[in-house]
Parts: sequence; C-alpha cells; structure tokens
Amino acid sequence: MISLNLDKKQRYIVSVSGGVDSMVLMHLMLKKYNIVVVHFDHQVRVDSYKDNELIQNYIKNFNIPYHYIKLSIKNGNFQEKARNERYHHLKEIADQYNTPYIVTAHHLDDLAETILMKLARGSNLYGYAGFKEITYVDNYIILRPLIHYEKNDLINYANQHNIPYLNDSSNFKKDYFRNRIRLEVLPLIKREGYHLQKFLDYSNQVSQAFDYIRLETKKFLNDSSVFSLHSFKNLHKAIQFDIIAYLLESIHVELSQKKLDFIHKSLLNDHKPNIDIKLSNRYILRKTYDDIYIVENKQESKPKLPILNISHKKVSDSMNSVEICYNKLDFPLQIRHRKPGDVLHFTFGKKKLKSYLIDKKIPLHQRNQLWIVTDQNDTILWIPGLYKNETLGNQEKLYISIKESKYAQ
Repeated sequence: MISLNLDKKQRYIVSVSGGVDSMVLMHLMLKKYNIVVVHFDHQVRVDSYKDNELIQNYIKNFNIPYHYIKLSIKNGNFQEKARNERYHHLKEIADQYNTPYIVTAHHLDDLAETILMKLARGSNLYGYAGFKEITYVDNYIILRPLIHYEKNDLINYANQHNIPYLNDSSNFKKDYFRNRIRLEVLPLIKREGYHLQKFLDYSNQVSQAFDYIRLETKKFLNDSSVFSLHSFKNLHKAIQFDIIAYLLESIHVELSQKKLDFIHKSLLNDHKPNIDIKLSNRYILRKTYDDIYIVENKQESKPKLPILNISHKKVSDSMNSVEICYNKLDFPLQIRHRKPGDVLHFTFGKKKLKSYLIDKKIPLHQRNQLWIVTDQNDTILWIPGLYKNETLGNQEKLYISIKESKYAQ
C-alpha cells in the first residue's frame, strides 16, 4: 500500500505530467492535502495536449487551482534545460501561493537512473547520491515522497485504483542516455534479482558522508569566498575537493571530475604562485601566493594614463608624491607600465624589476597595473608605494606626484 507522510496543514505545489508516477501522486494528495496542480507541456509530441485533457478531467470535480504551462525549448541539452525551466516556474507558482513546498513524483527507478548517470559521467559526492527525499533549495523545499517505491509499485497501485494515466512515447526512445539506462540497464539489474532499494541505501550513505564534508567546507570558508592556500593544504583531500566544488556551485559552474582535478592540481603547484584559472566566461579562480579567491573575468579596458606633476616645491599628498634627490636628470620625465628588462638601481647594486616584485610577493595582476616613472634614458626613478631611486646624487631636489586622468592612454 502506497501512502504519504506529509503535513496536512501545509499547501503543496504538485508537478503532474500525466504519466503513471505523477497521476498516482496526485491521486494520493487530492483528498487529504491542500494542493495546487501544475502541468508542463514540452510540445515535443503532437498528442501532448492529451496529457492536459487527462489531468483536467481527473480534477474537474475537485476545487483546486490548476496551472497549464507550455515550454518551448529548441537548442542545447533539452533535458537539462527543460528541468531548469520547470523548477523556475514551480518556484514562481510557490511564491504566488505563499508556500515553500514543491512536490514531484520522482521514484526509486528515477533515483537509480540518476545515480548510474552520475557515476558514468562523473560528479562529486552530492551528485553521486542522486537526489534526496527532501531537498532545500534557496527558500524552497522540494519533496519526493515516492522515492521509496519502484515504478512497478506505482503501476500496480494505479491499476488497482483505476487511476488513468498516459505513457509518454518519448520515454521509450533511446535517443537519451537516461532512456537507455531505463530501458536496458535497470531491467537487467532487476532480472539478476537485485532490489533497487540498494540504490536508496547507497544514496543515503553517500549523502551522509557529503553532509559531513560540506559542513567542514562551510566551517573552513566561514561565509567567505577567499581562503589561505597554506590552510587549504592542511585539510583532508576530500574537503579540499569539496571546497573547490562549493565555490564552483556558488557561481553556477558545471562540475566534472576532470575540472576539479585540474583546479586542485593547479592550486597545489608551488612552482606557480600566481595563476588565473578560467572557470567560465564570467569568472576566474585566482591564486596569488597564499590567497585564493574568485574574481569576475572582466574585459580589461585600456588604462588611463595618470597626470605626472613635477615641482621644486613639496606637495601635501605624500601617498602619491615623492622627493627625488639627484645631480643630473635627463628630461623630460615619463610614466609607463613595466616592460621586459626593467632594472632597479640600489646603493648596493642592480636588481631586475621582475625579481624585486617576486621577492615583494606582488600579485601578478597588480604588477601589470603598476605605474613607473622614468627619465628620458628609461632610468627608473619611482614606483609609487614600492621603490625610489636613491642613487642619483643629492645636489638637487625634485618633487614628483601623480593623479588620475579622465582619459585613456
């Protein structure tokens, strides 16, 4: 006997396709629970209108709200896009009725299919677990009360209670990987005598392991998207991978084991203290010595050339000005970004600018933004906040300051 254990005081948004799974779910909820029925027409079959007619006829004697939504998905991964569209509309309808509860008819066969797909394609622990009976997404609660029952249980229940349903012909086409698992792999597992309950046991065990690791991940990050590489290296490898996965999930970047492996290896590469890892067209994961964080992948605009002021009188802005002592300078002075071969002069000798910046642990992206003041012979006089040339003599004094310009270089 199939039964549901839900709070009768709540209102539920129920997704109904017209297939046996969702028709059984709706039947179980109609008389006992306060529900809103939602049906999606994907418009991929010429007879898809029959699903709508079936549902409407079944609930016509019940005073319940009904929403019929047509979806139009043309390009890309159809199943993924359709799923995203459905949940988008379900959340909107949940908001309309001021309830967080969304109920779907996913059952044990669906769970087994999802787990097998994830194992074949690769995922993290959360993905390998398939899905849960209760899932919290933002402000919504997704309920799957049929997760304990196999497809055959639902078919038998529908036949015993004269519940009408339609078979979606697209579910029997082998164009999709999920359909091939449904039509070929699961029947083989059942013929071998294995119960699909084992997939639910597996899902629960993996979920428990994931929940613990995710708890450690959140504890480490402490509501921040910036973390220390040194501290990261001291963590267990399972938590390291989950931290990467968690950050990617937060910016909606698709996960794969190959991507996680690459990012993990790049972060632990001590030979490259400054790296940018492209996560998507919008985001970059940046390693800058001990700091790891995500930045937006913005198209860098041409930098604005600062205004260079030269005076024999001291200026008040000490942060953007410097006193240069010299015997002779080759004028005019100029300002630019760094370039290969730049050398700094010290009282103890010379040093390449590149080596100096590395020693100072200046992040690579900041090095490229530094302004450098030179004389006509390209002798570096000043790098604001980092360096002042003190090898030029002491007979004359000059005050140099810079301020922002409104015009690009």
